[in-house]
Amino acid sequence: MRGSDYCGWHSGRRAETDAAGRAESRLLKRMEYLGLLPVDLLVLPVWRGLTGIPRRDRAPMRLALVRAWDRRYQAPLHWAQVQRQALHLAETTAPSPRQVERTPWLANV
Repeated sequence: MRGSDYCGWHSGRRAETDAAGRAESRLLKRMEYLGLLPVDLLVLPVWRGLTGIPRRDRAPMRLALVRAWDRRYQAPLHWAQVQRQALHLAETTAPSPRQVERTPWLANV
């Protein structure tokens, strides 16, 4: 089957996997399940702006936002820096095609 057009695995033309960011995504899902994600953070535009980008970029940035959230009053400059990084990432990264298929309102963004 090697070289065959019918088997993506053996033909060497594998689709790009979204492997990066899986560990962070699982950690965020577990925190959400346990109720550890603060609601005040989830409604911020900086959190919601990361919704359409691929997981490999989105999950590590959201985890950084969660980690900086607890110390936002003790280290406001760090919190501001992480917010700026997240906003820049959301502006410069195109939405993932899979996300656009599931959410048609992102197609015109």
